[in-house]
Amino acid sequence: MVNETNRVVILGAGKDGSAMIAALREDAPLHIEAVVDKNEQAPGMILAERLGIKTFTDIEEALKASAPCVAFNLTSDEGVEVIAANILGVGSVVGGSASRFIWRLVTDLQQTKDDLEYQATHDALTGLANRYYMLNRLSQELERCKRYDVSCSVIMIDFDNFKEINDKFGHVTGDQALKSISTIISDHLRGADSMARWGGEEFLILLPHTDKKTAVLVANKCLEVVKANPVSSDRHLNISMSFSAGVASIEELDDRDDTNEMVEGLLVIADRRLYQGKHNGRGLIVSVN
Repeated sequence: MVNETNRVVILGAGKDGSAMIAALREDAPLHIEAVVDKNEQAPGMILAERLGIKTFTDIEEALKASAPCVAFNLTSDEGVEVIAANILGVGSVVGGSASRFIWRLVTDLQQTKDDLEYQATHDALTGLANRYYMLNRLSQELERCKRYDVSCSVIMIDFDNFKEINDKFGHVTGDQALKSISTIISDHLRGADSMARWGGEEFLILLPHTDKKTAVLVANKCLEVVKANPVSSDRHLNISMSFSAGVASIEELDDRDDTNEMVEGLLVIADRRLYQGKHNGRGLIVSVN
């Protein structure tokens, strides 16, 4: 329920105001009534318009239209607080150090939320998306494919003989190798593609708008790049690497199945083909059963 204590008007839409708007939008108890700045092109004004929040260039007009409310003065002009106090009352204006303190609390909280969300959806070693994020991404993409009758494919990768690298050079070097090679591969993908660490030395690549034939070409290109770029560790060793991969496409699924069944089916096919490649000699791309 919106009342006088949670109706907020932001005075000043520069960098601080923009950050405050973004942060307060995440806080349900607070409702941003309006944003005020003389500069219509201030970042906070543009953000507010995009979010459907009313914008004003005149303080008095904004406060009269929004009252009763609380005003946060994020400008350096103390005269703004005098104008606001005359309209709202002294207790309804937060300015100066108090306003900055609230801004700091709110933006620090937002940063903490962003950090936690990143940690929950990304792999700590490689910086790639993690399995949890990729499963959600797969569901979204398959829904889109079903709706618009377009294709997508996945490549499931497992680095060959990786245990031997860990055993011979140590886990620190192994971690450096995974980080380096995953970066090399992701750098050769399109911006629309997604790559995630699936677990251990396994990775999954999602290729939207890509049929199986094209996905196989992408997988082979990635394999060539990996083979052509031996990993250098802190010990200045050049470690040659390769991977095996299974390729699967939505074209091979029954689109009458629900999305969860299709995600599982796609992953099962890719996983089975990956281990066929492992069994048949490694360094292979398998796209048929």
